[in-house]
Amino acid sequence: MTVLKFNGYTVKEMGYRNNPNFKKKKNISLTPEIQSNNEINDNKIIVNLSVKAGSISDESMPFEVTCSVQGKFEYNPDEDTNKVGVDTFIRNNSVAILYPYVRAIIATLTTTSNEFPGYNMPTINVAEILRNNNSSNK
Repeated sequence: MTVLKFNGYTVKEMGYRNNPNFKKKKNISLTPEIQSNNEINDNKIIVNLSVKAGSISDESMPFEVTCSVQGKFEYNPDEDTNKVGVDTFIRNNSVAILYPYVRAIIATLTTTSNEFPGYNMPTINVAEILRNNNSSNK
């Protein structure tokens, strides 16, 4: 058995909105906004990971795309021989497991819009990004 068992994910929200006020320009720079929250009940863990890229209120953005997934995990403390703890596994591992699903969904939504090239979010250390976001929000 593993310390953190992934029991699957569910898409809670996904959306694509075209920006009718978009002023075409050569280089578009999208900076995804990433958020995460979790719920722990005994050794059962639910992690929600949400991403938003673009904006329909900014004329330099061609679209707004959003995606939220919910992952279900199980923490096995007996397998945590290094005593890392559930919080570290949630903060680092669970979001890293869910991020590729969010990336794929956003790529699919933007590609099927058939108006702009698909947006492939960068591969990142999502746990570090979330940690930096949380420290800057304090």
